[in-house]
Amino acid sequence: MQPAAPRDPPRSTLQLPGVTLSYTDEGTGPVVVGLSGLPGAHHHWRWLATPLFDWARFVRLELPGFGAAAMPGPVKALSLEARGELVARALEALDLHDVSLVGHSMGGIIALEVAVRHARRVRSATLVATPGPTAHYPEHAWRGMANVLSVRPLQPVLSRVARFAFGRLGFSLRDMTDEGALRTVVDAAHTSFTRHRENIARTKVPVLQTWADDDALVPRRFHEELARARPDWQHLQFPDGGHDVQKFHGVEVADAMRRLVQQG
Repeated sequence: MQPAAPRDPPRSTLQLPGVTLSYTDEGTGPVVVGLSGLPGAHHHWRWLATPLFDWARFVRLELPGFGAAAMPGPVKALSLEARGELVARALEALDLHDVSLVGHSMGGIIALEVAVRHARRVRSATLVATPGPTAHYPEHAWRGMANVLSVRPLQPVLSRVARFAFGRLGFSLRDMTDEGALRTVVDAAHTSFTRHRENIARTKVPVLQTWADDDALVPRRFHEELARARPDWQHLQFPDGGHDVQKFHGVEVADAMRRLVQQG
């Protein structure tokens, strides 16, 4: 199918102790909450939002460093557990219950964290181009870079270098703040794939996993590894779409999500 027309509603902010989150909220029906990857912000869901809007209330949540979300002070690593807790606190503050999570890339890892550790709030989860049980990047090298980026006096200069590097790699710099450029590396480096493997095994809610075979950022074998780990999940595989399946196949993904939500 042709990609849906993009949709970008106004953004609101949510003040929590020690952190400001940002989000969009549109539509009526079952609540779907979108968690973007690293780097990522609300606009990464703009092609999926339109078909979701036909039947769901879609809330796009931005975590520290992305969009209008921010955490004051020097950038320090947020563990997978900490990011899951932030999502759970946001759901509570926004009075959202029985939600269906959809996570893109690293956002899918966070979605599973929330689905396992805060299961009472979660109805289902959709993983879009989400890494499998094994890290798809050299963890030691990323931790080395994260240690350098975490040196507070260097952060103002290194943030600009990081933004330039992401731009050269083809990432959109739209909504990427200096904090976001640093946090993309620092948080990814401190993501525990041991904990991710535990969450994969322990997830009990209905899950849809979708990916494209030509994904250059998370190669096909990592998606297939995840599919083998949970053959009981639903799987939606495309030959093309790269790392942005939600952009090029938003209509198909939204249809599959609707069936998943109804099942949950």
